[in-house]
Amino acid sequence: MASDPQRVERLALAGSFCLFDKKLRSSGNSSIVWGVLNLLIGGAVVATNNSWGAVSVLLGLALIVAGVYDRKVRDPKVIVISAATLAGLALWNFTLIGLAAMGKVQLALGGRTFYWAIAQAWGAYATWKTYSTYKTLREKSDPLTVQQVREYLDELNKAKPEQSVDLVQFEVNAGLVQGTKRYRLKPIEDLYLAARYKAQFGSLQLEEVNFVPRSEVTLTLEGEKWMSKKIKASVQLGPLKLYKVSITPDMASRISPAARVISLGAT
Repeated sequence: MASDPQRVERLALAGSFCLFDKKLRSSGNSSIVWGVLNLLIGGAVVATNNSWGAVSVLLGLALIVAGVYDRKVRDPKVIVISAATLAGLALWNFTLIGLAAMGKVQLALGGRTFYWAIAQAWGAYATWKTYSTYKTLREKSDPLTVQQVREYLDELNKAKPEQSVDLVQFEVNAGLVQGTKRYRLKPIEDLYLAARYKAQFGSLQLEEVNFVPRSEVTLTLEGEKWMSKKIKASVQLGPLKLYKVSITPDMASRISPAARVISLGAT
C-alpha cells in the first residue's frame, strides 16, 4: 500500500486520538483523586457537626462518579461535567474562605484552602480546554484506523526491541529540563510508527505519536563510540531532525545497514 498523504493523515489523526484518549484516562484518574480528597475533607467537617461539609461531600462524590465514567466511557460530555464539578468545588472553597472571614465557619485546611481553591480552578480550566480537542478528534477519526493504531501502540509498549528483528529504539538527550527521550520505531509496510516516550524512574510515558515514510528516516553517525556499547548519531525523522542520539550499532543498522560497519571503525 502506497504511503499517500491521505493515508498518512488518517493514521496520524488516529495516533493523535489514541494519545489524547490515554490522557483522558489520566484525567479520569485525577477526577477520582480530587473527589476522594474532597470526600474525606467534607466528611471530616461533617463529623464536627458542621453541615457545610455536606456540600464538599456531594461534590466529591460527583467527581468520583465522573472520573469512573470518564475512564470507562470517555464521552466528551463527561469532560464538561468534570470541569464544571471542579469549578464548583473551587467556587465553594472561595465561598468558605468568605464565610470564614465573617466568622461563620472554620476552615478545615486553614489558610491552605485558598491554594486548594486555586488548584481546583486551574484543574477545571485545563479540563475544559480538552473538550473541543477531544470532540474534534473523535469526530474526524476513523474507528477502524483508531483500533488498528491502538493495537500497534500496545504492541510497541510491550515489545522488547533488542529481542525483535525490525523494531528500532534509541535515546535523545533533550537537555536538563526535558530529560531523556526514548524513541521507538515500528515498521508498518512502507511507514514507521514513531513513538516518543519520556523515560523517567524506570518507566516510559508516551508523549507523541507520528507516522513517517521509511524513505524519510535516515541516520548519520558522528564517528564516536560512547560508553563502549552505544554510538552517537543524528536521526532525520521526516521533517524532524534529532541530535544527541545514542543508539546501539545493531539498532543503527536497522535504519542504515552500513551503520554497523562504519561504527566498528569509529574512534
